[in-house]
Amino acid sequence: MPDLSSTSRFAEHARGTGEPGRSGRSGWGRRLAAAGFAVAAGLLPAACTLAPQAEPVPLQLPEPPSPDRVSSTVRTDAVPLTMQVYLVHGDRLQRVTRTVPEGIGMGPVLDALTQPLNEVELANGLRSAVPVSTRSLTADLTMQGTARVTVPTGFDRLALRDQQLAVAQIVFTVSANTLASDVQLVSGTRVVPVPDARGALTSAPVARSDYAALAPTG
Repeated sequence: MPDLSSTSRFAEHARGTGEPGRSGRSGWGRRLAAAGFAVAAGLLPAACTLAPQAEPVPLQLPEPPSPDRVSSTVRTDAVPLTMQVYLVHGDRLQRVTRTVPEGIGMGPVLDALTQPLNEVELANGLRSAVPVSTRSLTADLTMQGTARVTVPTGFDRLALRDQQLAVAQIVFTVSANTLASDVQLVSGTRVVPVPDARGALTSAPVARSDYAALAPTG
């Protein structure tokens, strides 16, 4: 008769060897899962944390426009001013229209008066009695409405008639384009006497009425 005790021991041994195998595999799986969780947990803070920089990185900001670019834009967009200028035709004044850039105060008016004559003006026999100078004329307006204009360089060397015409040009041009009612020529703080239409010298402000005989006709 077979020895049943040996068979039983074999079966028990088989069960014993089988159970530890299943238990080992289950334990290994739990240890692997725990290790994976630990690695993931260790990586999360690293993914969300910025590493310190060795040197600061400068922030690049757009450069503001330079004054040259701004001023050139203003000049480009500026609208030319139209001025009524009085030139000389024969022995009287004649009105013409000229354009000049924008400016401050009475600068544009005097710039328009002292511009060189263009081809059309020359072709029509016009001239200017105001002496040509490299120095721009300047002026200021008093509270009484008198334009104090710097005397043109070389004015004292003009003939009497050209002095009359030059002052008449200034008076008519300034009063046509500004709020000035009369004009005085000055050199610094000194008033320069000028001849009226009759040839009499005066230091008082002169107006259009003082040169009515030289006014344009028509």
